[in-house]
Amino acid sequence: MDEKTVKKNRLTLLALFAVFLVPALGSWLLYANIGHFNLGTTNRGEFVQPPRLLDPAVLGLPADYFAHRFTLVYAGGAVCDDSCRQAQRVMQGTQLALGEQTSRVQRLYLAQGAPAGDAGDAALTARDASAKDALKAFGGEDTTRYIYLADAKGYVVLRYPLSGDPKFILMDLRHLLGSEG
Repeated sequence: MDEKTVKKNRLTLLALFAVFLVPALGSWLLYANIGHFNLGTTNRGEFVQPPRLLDPAVLGLPADYFAHRFTLVYAGGAVCDDSCRQAQRVMQGTQLALGEQTSRVQRLYLAQGAPAGDAGDAALTARDASAKDALKAFGGEDTTRYIYLADAKGYVVLRYPLSGDPKFILMDLRHLLGSEG
């Protein structure tokens, strides 16, 4: 064999090893150093940890209330104050901005006690003890500072500060509705 053929065969053998060893070595390096990478998430809201179940029976709602729809939830007091009205506007605007998928999102206003009539016609209102039980599920946080997003099984999974950009809720909903199938 001449020197040119030997060189070509060695390069072929080296390429063959590289094809199989480089991916395995890369996978191992990634696995060993996964903590050093910021893989991040695409959502804009804060995750509610752990996710909290809003039980339709406790709220006096039909058993299938959350089925096949995401729910924007605002929990407030008996009187709809400025933050309540702001939350209602944001939730209504977000729902309308979804266009054809508007029917796949609903709004829920949880009020402690009998709500005033100005809570808006956009929300179903849970009253009295059932709403207080539902509010306890939030662990005593100041719920009036957030709009919550419940999934199609009734779990509250994300929250958005009222002071934040309402477009973030819309972006997350569009992403979720597009990936839900």
